[in-house]
Amino acid sequence: MQGLNGVSMYVKREWDSLGEVMIHRPGIEMFYGLLHPKSFLYERAFSMDEALYEHEVLEHALEREGVAVHRAKKVIVQRIKSSPEFREKVVERVKRLVEFRGDVDDDASEFINNLSAYDPEFLFNVLVLRPTLILKRRRRSRSYRVYVVNRMPLANMYFMRDQQLTVPNGIIQGRMALPQRRAETQVTELAFEALSMPLIYRISSPGVLEGGDYMPMGDFAVIGYGHRSNRSGIMQAMGLLGVKEVAVVRLPRHPLVPSRDSMLDMHLDTFFNVAGDGLAVGNVEMMRDASVVVYANEGDGFVALAKTNLLDYMKSKGFNIIPITFMEQLSYASNFLTISDRKIVTPNVEMNASKVINALMMKTEASPEYSKLFQVAKAEYGKLRTEGHIFPHKPELIEEGVDFVQIDVSELTGGYGGIHCMTSIVNRH
Repeated sequence: MQGLNGVSMYVKREWDSLGEVMIHRPGIEMFYGLLHPKSFLYERAFSMDEALYEHEVLEHALEREGVAVHRAKKVIVQRIKSSPEFREKVVERVKRLVEFRGDVDDDASEFINNLSAYDPEFLFNVLVLRPTLILKRRRRSRSYRVYVVNRMPLANMYFMRDQQLTVPNGIIQGRMALPQRRAETQVTELAFEALSMPLIYRISSPGVLEGGDYMPMGDFAVIGYGHRSNRSGIMQAMGLLGVKEVAVVRLPRHPLVPSRDSMLDMHLDTFFNVAGDGLAVGNVEMMRDASVVVYANEGDGFVALAKTNLLDYMKSKGFNIIPITFMEQLSYASNFLTISDRKIVTPNVEMNASKVINALMMKTEASPEYSKLFQVAKAEYGKLRTEGHIFPHKPELIEEGVDFVQIDVSELTGGYGGIHCMTSIVNRH
């Protein structure tokens, strides 16, 4: 898509037709995440084999809808093969990532000398596994005991939304809030470079900003902060969004849990999304609790003009809100991917719900503060299932003419995210 000045336009509106998308099919790094799900920010244990199958199904479903799908590993590997300069950039990062400890002689030097022999797939695996080798020499022997430690493998990288924001002029590289995810941008930056997409800015400390908090709406944008993004990150990016107005949303505490659990509403897209021009989907209680400061571009910068909440703000912009229950919100109903105006690719919410409710039951057994949320979600599930109205099978969506492709990603959501989280937009037109 071309702008008025002839510059390529990548993403202007969330409901424009999806042309290209970037995904990452999980590899061995997911295995490490499943060894201790909580430490790697996963919601629960799940089947890796089934999760990989679901991811492949998602990829094929997008392709059937005419979307060009790029896999991060594939585009990086292909660029390594075709560009000596790109390969050298990757090799330099690999050199810094692999560590040797213990009874080390010239082992590190030997590894560096061997780099020219390693294939692109090997180099990519180093980027996501980040290995350290600990060598212990055996007495009276030249052999070693070798221990391999992977320093925070990038087990969450299949959630490709969060490392960056795609804006009209290219990519804003985010800065991840948590150490488990901080290094992902080093890999995704290479993937977008391999596609020749311009990197227009990198968020710097103390700013943190993640793509799941960003929704482009044409002349305005909605961008959230709280658990994974902060005001510093938003202010750094605001002038690069290509909009006249920005609604800065303070993510609310989940209303049914007394203490703040950042995983229940970690990003804006966990309770709010846009399905088309003038049509949003969200949990209205959480939208009402989400305070908003409206900033307008006055020519020489953005100025705060008004305060409101997300529900009233979206209504003031002429959007109809399709409400979802707490059970649907927890089951990733709002975490769909809009592929054109009023057409979405959505998780199978009913398949997710049984796993989510089971996880809530275990949380409630461990801590009574989740009991209200568990009881409400369980009751909502029973009611909606009886009526046959679990998202996306809602009368309101039918009345709005929303078409949908429903995908079972109930194992993949065990990592704490849905289809919107798993897809990074390259361009819309």
